[in-house]
Amino acid sequence: MKAIKVSVAQLTPKLGDKQHNLQLISDAMIEAKGDRADLIVFPELFLTGYSVGDDLDRMAETEEGQGMTEIKKLCVEHGLYAVISFPEKGESGQFYISSALIDNNGDVLGIYRKTHLFDKEKVHFTPGSEFKVIETPIGKMGLMICFDVEFPEIARSLKLQGADFIVIVNANMYPYELHHHLFSRVRAMENEIPVIICNRLGVEGDLEFCGDSMVIDATGNILLEMKQAVGVRTVDMPIEQQLDPKMSYTANRRAELYSKLAKH
Repeated sequence: MKAIKVSVAQLTPKLGDKQHNLQLISDAMIEAKGDRADLIVFPELFLTGYSVGDDLDRMAETEEGQGMTEIKKLCVEHGLYAVISFPEKGESGQFYISSALIDNNGDVLGIYRKTHLFDKEKVHFTPGSEFKVIETPIGKMGLMICFDVEFPEIARSLKLQGADFIVIVNANMYPYELHHHLFSRVRAMENEIPVIICNRLGVEGDLEFCGDSMVIDATGNILLEMKQAVGVRTVDMPIEQQLDPKMSYTANRRAELYSKLAKH
């Protein structure tokens, strides 16, 4: 059974303090390296904190920005792949909620821009327009961000594009903890694909973030469940495993019947 070792960093960033958050990232990578992880995943907008909308002119970066450059160096130093989320300044000055996949050579292999914006995110951010599957030596990785998990079409699209597993970076808050707990397991089960979902903790204004980061295998079995624990946890996640041949959801699809889904 082919597997990779995944570290999940369920932590609390400090809003607007990149240096503090970079230190958290560095410390987490040291711990993940000690656990011999291949990949470490951080929550949504971890570089800056979540409620950064009013300060995007100052806080947003490109992939060549100061904060992202420091994270690339950390990936090289610790020999890790990392999925890190940040407010991205786009080519025409618009802003995106983005997650970058950085390899152990410090190269950005791809950036996913959140396609389904939640609530007040729509005031400050532009939605992305592309689903991303990124091929790496540790597997083909599909990327999603938070609210995306509530739309089954995205995970199915990533599966059909050949993803070996899905990484979801989260800033999910109460009272929506049950939504993501259930949806992430269902996305894994209905697509027969492993799912990593990394959420944060802490409070920003009237938002209280609910944790419950998990690593889930292709049958929906929870391999790692952090609930409200603070810290970095590591687990072996199979990306090739025995599946029930009677299910084979992808093979049993009736795509010719689904065209109306894209028209409404």
